[in-house]
Amino acid sequence: MSHPEPNHPVPPVPALPTVAQLPVRLRDLLKREVCLEISRAHIEAAIQQVEREADELQQTRPPFLFLQTKATRSDFNTRKNTTADTLASLAQGLGEISDAQPKMRAWVEDDLETFIRDSQPAYMQGLACHGYPDDWQRAVIRFDQRTVSFRNALGVVQASLANVPRGVVLASHAGAFESLMPARQWGALLDYEFLFFNRLADLQRRALELNAATLKRTPEHKFASQIGHWARLDSDAVRRHIMELRARLELAIMDARAIYVTEAALANTEGTHPERSFVFLLWEYLRQLMRAEIDPAHVEAIVSETEHMVATAGR
Repeated sequence: MSHPEPNHPVPPVPALPTVAQLPVRLRDLLKREVCLEISRAHIEAAIQQVEREADELQQTRPPFLFLQTKATRSDFNTRKNTTADTLASLAQGLGEISDAQPKMRAWVEDDLETFIRDSQPAYMQGLACHGYPDDWQRAVIRFDQRTVSFRNALGVVQASLANVPRGVVLASHAGAFESLMPARQWGALLDYEFLFFNRLADLQRRALELNAATLKRTPEHKFASQIGHWARLDSDAVRRHIMELRARLELAIMDARAIYVTEAALANTEGTHPERSFVFLLWEYLRQLMRAEIDPAHVEAIVSETEHMVATAGR
């Protein structure tokens, strides 16, 4: 998924939240994302400076260096090696930041999307009236990602059942019981997506900008609550429930996704919502606010901690 490039000018948007109003986790992730970008800019500037110095050094290379005195040869080679070592160190640092940035941006985007949906009525109203086409496409992608993660989590639960003795409830088996938590969490996240699109459908029916509603409501399946009951069941019962849930899940996804994709295709930048994305606009605005709050003396430590956090999450 593409992400907005940071540090672009942002047109003023009314009633935007401040950094202090963001949820704690989102505020922390945004701070880390901005620190990564600050560090990246500093390293890129340093690389350009060292490359210029390397070019200048090469231009001062004495002709027939092998014929020069030992001191001259040693001095030139020392400066050349120092420059090369500096460039290698800077390139390594830039590579580590480049590895961390995509994951950090994905985390910020996901949390920011949820925050905006729940706190910015203008965003929901714009989507309901076929505005913000980039955000509509992202909403479909996010729905797809949630379904994939939920399917995978159900697969983990099913695989864990092989180790549960017959007649033993899952709450009494550590491995199987632990596998239920991610499945329930992903089920709740998918439940939220169905609820989100239904909220848009309700808004659309009340909107005055459209002559007719096009987004249909879909059933809310409450997958998370279903999984919440499995801990009290034995492995045979849970296997049956998984098979039944998976069948309902696939039908629900197929029906709902067709509706969402069709609706996303109607989104445009005409009428009262000319921007392609509300989320990216607000994201850049919050980046600029966060940049003004960050103490430059703390950037290096935050970046080091962030790189470790991202690397650990990827294991």
